[in-house]
Amino acid sequence: MRLPEPPDLARPRWRLALTALAVTLVVAVVLGFRDGPDLVKSLGDTDDAMRLALVRELLNGQGWWQQHLMRLQPPMGVYMHWSRLLDGGIAGLERLFALFVDWPRAEWLTRLVWPMLWIFPAVIGMLAVADRLGETPDGTGKVPGAVLIAAAMLMIDMALYPQFRPGRIDHHDVQMTFCFLALAGAVQRGPSLKGPILAGVATGLGVAIGLEALVFEAAIGAAIALRFVFDGGQARALRAYGLALAATTTLAFCIQTPPWRWAVSACDALAFNSTAAIVVAGLAVAAIAVVARGRTPPIRFLALGGGAILTVGAYLGLDPHCIKGPFADVDPAIRSLWLVHVQEMRPWPVVFQRKPEDALTLAAAPLMGLIALAWLGRRRTTRQDPAFRLSAGMLALTTAAGFSGIRMSGYADWVAIPLLAAAAADAADVVARRYHREALVTVIITGLVAMPGIYAQAAVWIDQTATKLTAPNGGKKAEPEPADHCFQNWPYRTLAKAGPPGLVLDEIDLGPVILDNTSDSVLAAPYHRMSWGMLASRSVWAANADDGTAEAKARALGIKYVVECDAHRHHADRLGLSADSLMKRLDEDEDQPDWLERLNPPESAVEVFRVRPQATPAPAPAASPKGRSL
Repeated sequence: MRLPEPPDLARPRWRLALTALAVTLVVAVVLGFRDGPDLVKSLGDTDDAMRLALVRELLNGQGWWQQHLMRLQPPMGVYMHWSRLLDGGIAGLERLFALFVDWPRAEWLTRLVWPMLWIFPAVIGMLAVADRLGETPDGTGKVPGAVLIAAAMLMIDMALYPQFRPGRIDHHDVQMTFCFLALAGAVQRGPSLKGPILAGVATGLGVAIGLEALVFEAAIGAAIALRFVFDGGQARALRAYGLALAATTTLAFCIQTPPWRWAVSACDALAFNSTAAIVVAGLAVAAIAVVARGRTPPIRFLALGGGAILTVGAYLGLDPHCIKGPFADVDPAIRSLWLVHVQEMRPWPVVFQRKPEDALTLAAAPLMGLIALAWLGRRRTTRQDPAFRLSAGMLALTTAAGFSGIRMSGYADWVAIPLLAAAAADAADVVARRYHREALVTVIITGLVAMPGIYAQAAVWIDQTATKLTAPNGGKKAEPEPADHCFQNWPYRTLAKAGPPGLVLDEIDLGPVILDNTSDSVLAAPYHRMSWGMLASRSVWAANADDGTAEAKARALGIKYVVECDAHRHHADRLGLSADSLMKRLDEDEDQPDWLERLNPPESAVEVFRVRPQATPAPAPAASPKGRSL
């Protein structure tokens, strides 16, 4: 019996959507059962907890435009640079669930469902790219199996979804999804304008959510523009992209930014300067597409170069300081104190030195993607395909970004999937035709061989085995570090019941968790716009615990509670502190200073103290009236 050919899961288009839905359901069930139960124990990492705090304030009556948070570093407060669009989306989903269940369950369901909602558009974007790469360069045919292999990879490789697991409500999953949709729109061919419009809309929404993927989205826009340089027939596509980009960015900016801040520039978020630059870019390429359509390629290139100069001029002209990047306005004093120690900002070589197995896992997909590029690029016609060139450029950019900071590594993992799927399908087709094998069996076997997760696990196993064989202690496991319960909910019940809310002296990373679990305010939180609170907090933690210095600084700031987690005693925020500093003193579980009252048992995961009321001096004895004896 002859087996059927590999199914075409992309034609008609409803099959592509149905395939993406099947992948989404499988992944969502696995993630839900694996990570869903932990939602009641913890609110996620610091960014997840901070997003939840913003959503709760919005649901509790804080106005859409009231984005100045006074519970962070009071009395100054802070204007967070995060997108209000996500706050509104998450709050809207929670209100929907609240129609059927009580508010605690509605919040739990929102934290469970929200991140997994974004799996479907991310998957359909990658399947669309795989389908396009599986086409012959002239568009007359396609290699069977590319979408099938991509779907299998996306369904099996759970390492792709750390940003989409239950509880991840920060912003990374949404940013990644819009970037993938922009790529999917940009690689489409044909007279339809749906692809460039999708690329423009997705880019506009992506930059409104955050600027982390801006370099990737700029590369996508540049690729669409360069396609017009070499092919004047792409004028309509470029015009549609530019207009969609300008309109979407403007609308998103106006919706999420208070009117009284429309003229404010910033380097770390969509603000007046960045919005103006993107609108100039969109309108410029749209105008050039109309005016320069019949010109020669050099003229079109020069015209687009002039548009790029206008874009950069608009951005830097409104705020020249932003030439230093998104962290241009960060206080230099907190760079060495906090920013350079943020784990997700660590470059790949640092991760390799500390945790080789993690580094090898991160490197598997990009390395496999490079092999796929080499295979697909062996044909000259493929190398000249705009979709191949853009995918190759995106893999190079995302790999470089992940190498310089591991929080960006997830982009390369996803971008590599369509390339791997297309290369595997092409290799299967070659093997099936040359050796007269069943096409479906060959596609399945080749797809399994191309799975990056297999090589990631193999690399981890080899590294662990080599470590055991060369370990000086005979391969015995080192003593595990104590469990870190600092980000779970239960340790903060003591603080929540301590009495009237007040200002908390906290570790930098614990600020958002305290906001969610109590009614208190915090002096420090891990956000670069809070330099005053970080430095004020540091000055108290570093002060002598016994000579009155730390007490005087704490009282001057109005601190009512002190929270510290000694499981973090080896964290970078302890660097440079003396043994008699307040933080080191509390880390060692010694008797707390007299001016602090312990509120929790000594064995608790989190240390909670109340600042004792300052003793009132005894009144001086009354003087005796003159001329009268006592």
